[in-house]
Amino acid sequence: MATGNNDGRIVRLTDERLRRLERRMEAVEQAVQGTNARLDETNARLDQAVDVLTRLVRVVAAQNDRMNRNFERLNGRFDRLTKAIVTGRTADLKRLAQLERRVDTLERRAT
Repeated sequence: MATGNNDGRIVRLTDERLRRLERRMEAVEQAVQGTNARLDETNARLDQAVDVLTRLVRVVAAQNDRMNRNFERLNGRFDRLTKAIVTGRTADLKRLAQLERRVDTLERRAT
């Protein structure tokens, strides 16, 4: 079937449909190329972000290890301090008990 295309020529309908289809396919191919370019850029940015985050995780892990070692040292110091305080208090209580017994004994002798 033949039809006119507004310029006075007669064009076969299937030829016109093929041209429109080709134009649409070209437009789709260009859009796909643009999308692929944007995806490549996005992937590159994501790779950069992953690299940065990986480095940050390593830094934080190293700092965490250092803090844990410091806490272990501090815990050892606190344990020694606690033991010294308990030992001192125990000795103080023993001396206080001895002094109280001596005072009681002296008071009984004085009366």
